[in-house]
Amino acid sequence: METDVYAKRLWVLWLALPLTMLNYSLCRRRLPAQIAMHYDISGRPNSWASPEDARSISLGFLFFMLLVFTAVGYLVAYMRPDRAKPAVILLFIVMGLVIVFMNGFVWFNLVS
Repeated sequence: METDVYAKRLWVLWLALPLTMLNYSLCRRRLPAQIAMHYDISGRPNSWASPEDARSISLGFLFFMLLVFTAVGYLVAYMRPDRAKPAVILLFIVMGLVIVFMNGFVWFNLVS
């Protein structure tokens, strides 16, 4: 019973996709024509993308990560129920960092 609760909580992670789409759509008009996507060791941008390409890259990466995290979460929840709670908590923390990183392209380019 408790295993099902943890497995079902994994679906909350999928809110990352609509939230990221909302972030890009709300900030679209204020974004520059080229968004810095990668930075060198000294913090200077060395890779650029259009806002549409940046959105596609971010959503594609999030979708892939969500598929992997959901599969891993379900495997842990049903194969090792004693470790379901810590695994789901860890997946939420890591996915939160991924969401901040993916949306960071928008936030960083709005202020710089």
